[in-house]
Order: sequence, then C-alpha cells, then structure tokens
Amino acid sequence: MAEWYCTIGGEKHGPLSQQLLEAWITQGRLRRSDLVWRQGMPDWVPAGEVSEFSRALVAAAARQPRRRSQGLSSGAIIAIVLAPLAFLGALVVLPAIARERERSRFIRCRNNLNQLAKGMATYLNECGDNRFYPWPSNRPGCGTRADPQFGGAEWLATLYWTRIIPDPGVYNCPSTSDSNEQGVELGSLGCPRGAPLSRDAVSYAAMGSRSVGVYMESKQNKPGYASSRLAIRDDFPPNEPMGSDDTDEPINHGGRDSGGMAVLFFDSHIEYWTYTRVDLETGVGAGDLCALKN
Repeated sequence: MAEWYCTIGGEKHGPLSQQLLEAWITQGRLRRSDLVWRQGMPDWVPAGEVSEFSRALVAAAARQPRRRSQGLSSGAIIAIVLAPLAFLGALVVLPAIARERERSRFIRCRNNLNQLAKGMATYLNECGDNRFYPWPSNRPGCGTRADPQFGGAEWLATLYWTRIIPDPGVYNCPSTSDSNEQGVELGSLGCPRGAPLSRDAVSYAAMGSRSVGVYMESKQNKPGYASSRLAIRDDFPPNEPMGSDDTDEPINHGGRDSGGMAVLFFDSHIEYWTYTRVDLETGVGAGDLCALKN
C-alpha cells in the first residue's frame, strides 16, 4: 500500500496510508487545495487533482452544509422595503426643513427692517433737527425710470453714508442673493465712484423723492402732487409704510401661494403681507404701498 505525505497549513505529515488521508478529507482536515505526494509522483499536487481521493472528496462535499442561495441578503431586502418609506419621509421632511430655513431668514429680514427703523429715528435726532428724514437729492442714485435721481434705495443707504447703521449686512435681505460686497457697493460717502447704486446694494424699497407727493395725491386727494419732490417730515402719518422687501424684484418669503413680504411702518411696527394682498411678481402698487410707488 502506497505511503502518502501531505502538507496542511505549512506543516508536513507522513508517511500516511491512503485510508487515513481519505478519513482526513471526510473530516475536513485535509482540503482539496492541500498538497499531497507519494513515491513515483514527479511533484507535489493538490489533493483535489489526485484520482485516488475523488471518492472521499465527493463524500466530504456531500457532508458540507448547503450555501444560501445567491438571492438578496436580508439587509438588501430590508433596504428595498424601507426605501419607499424613506422617500415618503423625505417628501415630508425636506419641505419642512425648507420652511424652517425660510422662517429663519424672514426673522433676520424683520430684524434688518427694525434696525433701519431705529436708524431713521436716530437720523431725525442727530442729522434731521427732529424735523426731516434723509434727503440725499444731490447724490446719483438708481431711483426709478420716472425719477432716476433719488429712489428708496438711496433713502435707506443714507443711514450707511452717515454711519448711523455702519453694518452693510443690514441692507441685504437674507432671502435674496443680493450683496453689497460688504459695503463696497454702498460706498462710504455716497454712491461709490459717483455712480448709481447697484440693484443688489440695498434689498429693500423705501421712500423715494416723490413718495410724499404720491401720498398726498392718492390718500389726501390733492391733485398735482404726485410729481412733486417734497422732504419727508417727522409728522408723516405713522400708519404709512416706511419700507418693505424690495418691490423691484419682490421677495417672496415662503412658497408662491403662501408667501409674502415684510412691510415696515413709520411707527416701527412690521406687518407680513401675503400674496393675496401684494402682487409678488410685479411688486406693490399704489393701492397698498402708495408711498413706495417710486
């Protein structure tokens, strides 16, 4: 009977009988890839390539537990089941997150308008002799088509030029992409480089050079005043709006059908006007914010 030698895990065994090696194969001790050799063989070969051990290898394979089918794992099945639920959850959660972010931006916008209102009160005391609000009529400004010299943006920017509100961030609504480049577009002593303010320098609309005249004609029924340039006095009606989110490219705080604009009044309170009261696509009109018409 031939005497065999084998290597298992790098350790050499033998001489061994064929019956013993067959028993080791059946027990799983000797695997198909382990090398075996007997006298007369030119070299060591894997046990799986030796015909003498084929019967033992077949028996060993029959005793091994069957592998699971190559179907989806339990984790994959769970992922497939939960994926639609996760998608539905995202449909609910993502809009809620967007609304919360917009709510945060709107609160910051209100704070900006509050600071602008306080700045106007400070201007009356320090620069307006307690009688007149800013009147930067000699500065080049974006204004409007009808009156390109002085518009609501310059009226608010005066608070920056006089250093009453030196923080340039106050002049930009966080719900817009507007940027005055940290004050560069606002200028330090008026409009930068003698040019009009850029559209992004101030995100808010406010009293322009014809605002008082528009108010007198539309609210006090005094014809002919709409084209007048009158200074804004400290006794301007407190229930009239002082400023609002930009009416040039209206800010829509919220969704199109549930959004609106922040409106600041001369008595410093702020109201939220929804799209049902303000046309968010074209801006406010004389019927609502008549003093902001230009």
